[in-house]
Amino acid sequence: MLNSESKKKSIDTLKKEYEDFFRKNYSRLYYYALHFIPNSEICKDIVSDSFYYLWERIDTFRAETALRYMYTHVHHLCIDHIRHAKMKEANTDSYLAMLQKWNTQDWEESEERIRIIMRLIEEMPPATRQVMEQCYIHKKKYRHVAQMIGLSESGVRKHIMKGLNTIRSYFSIKYKKGSD
Repeated sequence: MLNSESKKKSIDTLKKEYEDFFRKNYSRLYYYALHFIPNSEICKDIVSDSFYYLWERIDTFRAETALRYMYTHVHHLCIDHIRHAKMKEANTDSYLAMLQKWNTQDWEESEERIRIIMRLIEEMPPATRQVMEQCYIHKKKYRHVAQMIGLSESGVRKHIMKGLNTIRSYFSIKYKKGSD
């Protein structure tokens, strides 16, 4: 029973010493971190993380060496934060450059496909060309196009199928040739 009480007392004493140490040194460590990282919220987090780390090891707390230890710990956390931020910035820049390149390539490929499709539509027979232009360029409904041209809706669908088959066959031949 006596051993248990002396152990409890020493934990209580360690907690008291820790609290005193915290009150005396939090600001000092915060300003130390601020020398490395000019962001007060990040510095508060770093110092709080250091004190939490120390609290988790309260049973080994020694007031006479704690300040030196905490300066070292805060210093290492600041360096880790700076490294992580630099790596994140480098990765972000690299990602943005790659994304811009991809978007530019996709846009150029898309524009080229549109030019080819427009050329293919121009080369279609007049009725098919007119149906394709009205439905896909001017976004008119089949019923409206059928009335304009004097066809049935099924006649418009047949011209659409004929036009789309022409476009599909062009691109399937082109891609098959490119993969050889």
